[in-house]
Amino acid sequence: MDKVIDIEERIPSMREKRRKKTNKKFLFIIAVFGIALLVLLYFQSPLSQVGKVEIHGAALHDDQYYYDKSGILEGASYWGFTTKEVEEELLKLEGVSSVAVTRKWMRDIDISIDEWKTVAYMESGGEYGLLLENGALFPSDGSYPNVPILNHVDNPDLRKRLTTQLLKMDKNVLQLISEIIYTGTEENPDTIVAYMDDGYEVHAILQTFAEKMDYYPDIISQLGDIEKGIVNMEVGIYFTPFSKVYGNAEVEEGEGDEVGEENE
Repeated sequence: MDKVIDIEERIPSMREKRRKKTNKKFLFIIAVFGIALLVLLYFQSPLSQVGKVEIHGAALHDDQYYYDKSGILEGASYWGFTTKEVEEELLKLEGVSSVAVTRKWMRDIDISIDEWKTVAYMESGGEYGLLLENGALFPSDGSYPNVPILNHVDNPDLRKRLTTQLLKMDKNVLQLISEIIYTGTEENPDTIVAYMDDGYEVHAILQTFAEKMDYYPDIISQLGDIEKGIVNMEVGIYFTPFSKVYGNAEVEEGEGDEVGEENE
């Protein structure tokens, strides 16, 4: 009878290959099980919950308002929402122009709010509301930025045109304006009067208001100690003292004359 020979004894390398293959399968199963266990533990731990929610850029509303409207609560699931959904929800809020929501530091949420710029405020029903750069009126919480008061600018189209002018104006000059009154008539529909913080009065045309107001600081510096008066920018630019216009005081020699030449 022929002797039976075990092929594995003759080729030991085959046994070693089979053993290594079995070990790899076992390690793979252990790794999958370990990852699944870690994922399960992660979602059961505070690490998967929202930590701190930071709000940036809030002015028209306070931080708490945006926090409440975002729907993201501290301690809620960190992955229970998408940033796009939160951004779309916050964009619906009055006064908001853009929103960026980002996850950071594994648990925290950063919400950056861009609001429409406030260009002026208007009186309505005995209360002042903020006029935003998009032409919308926003109720004020009682705190007012350093922007002009608008009066008799109830027409939406007129308000939009004036807003465009204010946005073009140099910020430092804009902050010098205390109040703007629309004085237009059928014959001159675009005239406005601006009362300045330094006591002067500016008469202007709506279309060229921002352009000509750029000269205001230079004009006032040239007037020196001459009494306060009206800087007329409707046609060219010239100055007339209040005493000559309103007759509230005796006109001294030279005070009733225009100061400076007309500028084209």
